[in-house]
Amino acid sequence: MTVSAETSETNAASFSAHRDDVFARIAGRYDVLCDLFSFGIHRLWKRRMVARMAAHRGQVIFDAASGTGDIPLRLLRRGLNTDRKLWVTDLCPQMLAMAQRKLAPFSARVKIVERDAENLHQVESESVDLYSMSFGMKICNRHRVLAEAFRVLKPGGSFFCLEAAQISPRFLHRAYLRYMDWCLPLIGRIAASGDASAYDYLLRGVHEFPDQAAFAKELEAAGFRAVRYENLTLGIVALHEATKPLP
Repeated sequence: MTVSAETSETNAASFSAHRDDVFARIAGRYDVLCDLFSFGIHRLWKRRMVARMAAHRGQVIFDAASGTGDIPLRLLRRGLNTDRKLWVTDLCPQMLAMAQRKLAPFSARVKIVERDAENLHQVESESVDLYSMSFGMKICNRHRVLAEAFRVLKPGGSFFCLEAAQISPRFLHRAYLRYMDWCLPLIGRIAASGDASAYDYLLRGVHEFPDQAAFAKELEAAGFRAVRYENLTLGIVALHEATKPLP
């Protein structure tokens, strides 16, 4: 697969939905794959993210790259106030179809729509109180996503991102990557019925996504302030939070 230098620098997995419909192919197995690839630990990471999001008082929540709707479902199960508006969005219709099934009991409280996180032209500027993305940043052009997230957030609005990170010390992170290089393809071949894309993009994204401090600097460069991050499971992943400053 040939990618431009610009794409490889800003899209950790060098992924393009226009070139590969892998998420459409694995939509029905996506939740199982998440459990297998992370040995179920992703549930704890998402629980922490949702706990932080639930403490936010904003009325309009925009979840980007929602996939099968895991984060929105967890928010709703925590008793999200009925007067809050929750957007569930993704570029892949097949993934959104899975999200719609999951969120059926809460259908009156969510808006499920197809949206591209890199180009949210349908979303008004300064119309969102809270913007979230979990494990989607590694397969996106980060600069475009952050620019759009900043644009649609209201001044004072909050940004949350749960994504692959880097363990400290470095030797431990290198050992983790070697393990992933061996483990992911093995699990992927079995669970994804030989569909290499299902784990290739994940593995490439884990290798190439910037470390916690570097991503925090990218958030600041995009205009965000009060940038902070929390390492989870030794830094296998990190939860980044940031604020769009007031005028």
